[in-house]
Amino acid sequence: MNTRQTENSESLYNSPYPMLARLKEKVFGTEKPDNYTQVTFYLNFVFWIIFFIWSFASYFTISYRHLIFEQKKIPVELIIKARGEVLGFDSTDFLHRLLTFHAVSLICWMLVFVGLVLIWRKNEKFVYFFFGGMILYAFMLIFYLNFDYFMEDTTTFDKIILLAMNANALMYFFLLRKEKKGGSLSFFGEDEEDE
Repeated sequence: MNTRQTENSESLYNSPYPMLARLKEKVFGTEKPDNYTQVTFYLNFVFWIIFFIWSFASYFTISYRHLIFEQKKIPVELIIKARGEVLGFDSTDFLHRLLTFHAVSLICWMLVFVGLVLIWRKNEKFVYFFFGGMILYAFMLIFYLNFDYFMEDTTTFDKIILLAMNANALMYFFLLRKEKKGGSLSFFGEDEEDE
């Protein structure tokens, strides 16, 4: 490590947030990956943040529905039960299913985050965590709630983002495997400079 890197590293640990800096270093490592890996990571990370915050907010709102009613007079429970009946659920069953779905979705999104960390580290095992979390999320969304919920209550934006995340990660997986076998992490094969 040259002196500039040592100075930057030392100043980082003297910053007000040394524990966060060390945690970041342990989770993501010290080396930055190539540009394509960074783009894949950041794009999926932004999408991950959207879904994680939404799942957390939904779980929180449903869990504290009585408090919300007391403070703001918004009948969250009645709104959810009425929507459940429209979708063909027993009114109390839908409330519990929705709460369970959002709790499990938080676990799913944590698995996806582990997959994102492994993408950053260019580890092929990301596929198990990333797609494992995605498959479990899709299963809960389509089969535990129901297909009508997926079609009517899941926004087109959510569907497009889920598709984009999966397509991007799948393409990255195949390019990463190609690179590990001696190829390049490129859409167009070997670089022309090598010829």
